[in-house]
Amino acid sequence: YYVFETGSTTAFPNGFNMIAYGSQAKSRSEAICDGPSTCERDDCSTSDASFFPQTACSELEAKIVFPTCWDGVNLVSDDMMSHVSYDIEEGRFDADCPTTHPVKLPEVHFYFRIANYKGGEYTFSSGSSVMHADYFSGWDQTKLQSILDGCSNDSDAASPDQFCEDFLTFRQTKVSGVQTEDDQIRTKLEAIQLHPNPDMKKTVSAEPVDNIASLVRGSCTGTLCPVGGCVGGDDSGDNSGGDADNSGGDTDGESESASDLADGGDGSSVKVGAGALALSVLLSMMFAY
Repeated sequence: YYVFETGSTTAFPNGFNMIAYGSQAKSRSEAICDGPSTCERDDCSTSDASFFPQTACSELEAKIVFPTCWDGVNLVSDDMMSHVSYDIEEGRFDADCPTTHPVKLPEVHFYFRIANYKGGEYTFSSGSSVMHADYFSGWDQTKLQSILDGCSNDSDAASPDQFCEDFLTFRQTKVSGVQTEDDQIRTKLEAIQLHPNPDMKKTVSAEPVDNIASLVRGSCTGTLCPVGGCVGGDDSGDNSGGDADNSGGDTDGESESASDLADGGDGSSVKVGAGALALSVLLSMMFAY
């Protein structure tokens, strides 16, 4: 989701990147367990339930919010964070920025969902329970600026029924105020998902991906498949590391911005003169368990 104050927000410049970390309080990172139940795995113990719950869930929804203030100069920084900042208030899309980062950006909300979460021990592939997300802007800066200057609707939150449809072209007709139900969203996303899942050992690297006792950490040292694919891969196993349905913001801002795949998420409120834009993608997340 993109949340912004109409006419007072600057578009991401071409080539802009940033990272949000859940360890920052204003990122509002959290995981919500919908339909909790008893874990039924062989081993339901967990060493850290600060993010991933020990209980099973019919659906686990995770969320993180990106910084909204930019130094106005650097498209990136060494740590992908120093050139941006959260506001100096409680963490809002229209709150004041620090003097070191005076340029107000759209507030990007990123959500993903895990259906039939099993509970027990889970961690992100970084080896921690701290969520982070990378944003790589694929917007045309001029196009995004026209949306930020012109789109105004009754929302100041991540609203699943606000689309700025007068400024964007969608695959299917969108009407602000009309929300698509979750089961319909899932059906739409599944229709465009690759079946079967791509064989990672043929298309990315021939290194083993199943039944790995300990995930490799640090810089990549593997050998990538050449154009045309690796020799010796197989189609066995689920190599995606776990599928997650994104119910909201698009962290890469790629062409989905102009050609929405589906809508989703929850939450709404009212603020005249603000804008909200709901976008969705289907993606895979990497977890260790």
